Amino acid sequence: MRSRPVITLRVPRVVHAGDTFDVGISLDCAAATPIDFVRVTLEFTLAVQSNTDEDRNFSGSRDLLALSVDVAGKGRLGAGIHRYRVSFTLPGDVPPSHAGAIASLCCKVGALVSIPWWIDAAESKEILVRPSIAEAPRDEPFTGASGPESGAFLEVSLPGRTFAPGEILAGAVAFRGLAGSRPIALDVALVSVERHRARDRSSQRRRLSFIQDLTTIAEGQEVPFHIALPRGLAPSFSFGDVSLEYVLEMALKHMEGRLLHRVPVFVDMFEPRAGLEGQRPRIGADRWRALWSRVGQRIDLSLAERELALRGVCAGCAVEVVPAERESWGGLGATVRFAEPWGLRLDVRPRALLELGGVATGDSGFDRRFRVRGREEAQVLAALTPALRRALSAFGRAEVDDAEARVWSAAGALDEPELAAFLAPVDALARALAEAGAALPPPAAMAAWLPAWRRFAEERDGVLRVGSMRLSGTFEGAGFEVETLFKGAAPTGARLALRLDPPIAGAGRPRRAAEQRIAGAILEQAARLGGVAGAEEGVAVAPGEIAVVMAGPLADPAAAREVLRPMLALAREMRGERRGGPYR
Repeated sequence: MRSRPVITLRVPRVVHAGDTFDVGISLDCAAATPIDFVRVTLEFTLAVQSNTDEDRNFSGSRDLLALSVDVAGKGRLGAGIHRYRVSFTLPGDVPPSHAGAIASLCCKVGALVSIPWWIDAAESKEILVRPSIAEAPRDEPFTGASGPESGAFLEVSLPGRTFAPGEILAGAVAFRGLAGSRPIALDVALVSVERHRARDRSSQRRRLSFIQDLTTIAEGQEVPFHIALPRGLAPSFSFGDVSLEYVLEMALKHMEGRLLHRVPVFVDMFEPRAGLEGQRPRIGADRWRALWSRVGQRIDLSLAERELALRGVCAGCAVEVVPAERESWGGLGATVRFAEPWGLRLDVRPRALLELGGVATGDSGFDRRFRVRGREEAQVLAALTPALRRALSAFGRAEVDDAEARVWSAAGALDEPELAAFLAPVDALARALAEAGAALPPPAAMAAWLPAWRRFAEERDGVLRVGSMRLSGTFEGAGFEVETLFKGAAPTGARLALRLDPPIAGAGRPRRAAEQRIAGAILEQAARLGGVAGAEEGVAVAPGEIAVVMAGPLADPAAAREVLRPMLALAREMRGERRGGPYR
């Protein structure tokens, strides 16, 4: 009488690549049974699932490892229990077990009792294979940010990017650039990504998640997160065409949309570590401000007290650098304000598609990028020196007018090398503007008069803006200004104004007789210089100034002293001051 023996397998639940492990086999025979052999096998199989017709060429399974040992040969098993022991060694490069939607990697131990002319007895058990235990990696702290294409971005800080099952994945997120859109919630998830490269297929599964309400969180504020990794979390691996990868996915929902940032991370087998959170870099406003302060000091720019901005003076120009968050531009922006306005009616802007016209500088690359206009071509060409054209061309976008230059770059606002690389051409731009401003020529029609204007400016402790032939100074303790007026490129008149400090209250009331006599004297002196434009207006009196508009430009502004004297007398009369003099 023969019987099929009952097989009992004793195998470890988990083994590691490179391990040698024992397999115990117990055969319980109810009666003596002839056998051909008793064989113990170790098989590691890759199986690929087929979900579509086109996948069938890739479906099926293949053995990655097949080992066998015969523990008994042809003979007879007597009634009772028979025990055997076998050792197997896993190769060190064997992949871990994996049960995925696309493929599976399975390791099994089996026992087979071959019975002649009878149904064989067989039993198998699956063993979970894990990579060999390694030392904890020397992982570098990590910071990263989503792309700033829309001006808004997420920044993340991690103690490293390699974690062990059983550890706490601790990090923090900060955000900026929502342009007034209110933040709602942060969702941080560990996502596993299974890939089969030969079929160009992938499958994602959301493993673990952390959700934080953001309605009370301000831009630049750190938002910490913690995700506990289970002890049984499968490690990352890549074997042949199959891989298992992990991505930390951070999604910030706000009133007008969603920001998404993904960081690849790795799961490896080593003993869990404690205290990882304290090893991550600080992010958010404190880090941004420290970075900007450090880089700004290189060109003597100081960090603003309450905002992320650098301000200071370079080559006499006031410079401000800020993150560019206007419209759809990201990156960095800078404004360079001239020490004195140029007065050229200068307008330099990016040239629109198919836009023609403007002043040609002779620099083909510059002229293709920029459209240039101004009151007088010769002055414009003199202002746009080769150094200034090179400085403007260094930026992704640039605009210049009589008061300031505004430039932008796609450089990362929170990347130290990129910020430093942006500030260097900003400094060069300020120096080029200062040099160009100091060498501006006067309007061609007034070039011969420049020496006389310079002499009067020095005599009156004044400032002369050569580009617009505008002079300000002091006369008998009062401030005054002579402004040349233009029609097109031609100078057509001059405005002479006496500043009233303090302003005169009630300046718009009807003039008394004495005031009318002095106003007549002002007009009489102005007539000797060529007359007054708009005679019906005559002398214009406002709380802060007394002004007349001359009918022609002044060849020598020193002649204006004869008009300023009765202006001073009119100011004293309106204040009620009584002094002797020709205009009393």
